[in-house]
Amino acid sequence: MILRIFKLSYFSQIALLISLTLVLWFPNFIKPQPILISESNIFTHFLFTQPFILNTIPSKLIGLFLLLALAFLLSHLFSTHQLTHRNNFLSGFLFTLFLSRTPDHLGFHPALIALLFLILGLKKLLENFKSPQSLNLLLTSSILFSLAGLFIPSIILLFPLIWLSLILFQSFSWRSIPISLIGLILPYFIIGFSYFWIDKSLVFIQQMESLLNSLISLPAIPSTYEIIELVISIVLLMLASSFILSRIGNQTISIRKKTSFMYWFLGFSILISFFNQEDLSREIVFIPYAAILGFYFSALKRQFWADMFISIVFLLILFQNYRILFYA
Repeated sequence: MILRIFKLSYFSQIALLISLTLVLWFPNFIKPQPILISESNIFTHFLFTQPFILNTIPSKLIGLFLLLALAFLLSHLFSTHQLTHRNNFLSGFLFTLFLSRTPDHLGFHPALIALLFLILGLKKLLENFKSPQSLNLLLTSSILFSLAGLFIPSIILLFPLIWLSLILFQSFSWRSIPISLIGLILPYFIIGFSYFWIDKSLVFIQQMESLLNSLISLPAIPSTYEIIELVISIVLLMLASSFILSRIGNQTISIRKKTSFMYWFLGFSILISFFNQEDLSREIVFIPYAAILGFYFSALKRQFWADMFISIVFLLILFQNYRILFYA
């Protein structure tokens, strides 16, 4: 049912994406839940502990509008670079579905802002393919990745992905490294200078130490729910990859290289989420994962079982979110 609608007209897909997201988020407007705030999110932690943000209807509305904006931006990005079918919003829907999987995620939390900067940085990296403004795009994407790291510190570990994209797109030069490092350091330099200006330089040093200590930690033992979620994700990824990789040879060089980059992106993000125990770090995975599954599900000719699977996942997440209305 859901897959069929995402093959209909442009406006039908937009209406479905918005309406299904509203259905998923509705319980949290009736009974708001605490939002996810990372303790290592040291530079922006104070923004999300203000009374206006904590469990208020305006905060939920901001989170909802921001999530929808991310979904449409992601769908447009994948469609523009031919990573999914043209004018198809299925990847955007999968992205909203994954980011609405529990009541804790239904609100305005740091990951939404981090993902916005990350998607904008990804947009600049994909535009860098055979672009005459390669160095300008590189600097902009580095700054955007760094800004995303202010909200989810582990995103900094994605930084080698920028250099990898340059190698894949054959635009790497000796100037790429210093320019990208300038983009990485610039936001932290401005923040450090601000702390120094108000005579809080020691506080800045302590926060930087805390940030570095939080980047990598020993993986925790997964719960039963997480194991089931992981197994299903692996099976889906294998099915999608076997479908995509068997057909990628017939595509243009641009599509082949960008698809390869998305798989590298997925690999990096999986490693980061595995070695970082913070829940917000896992949200990174859903950007490349939504692109891969979105293309796979929309390209299938026999869609009955795929449609059934997405509908069941949607109903399970719906049940998970609506449970908060029935207990104190």
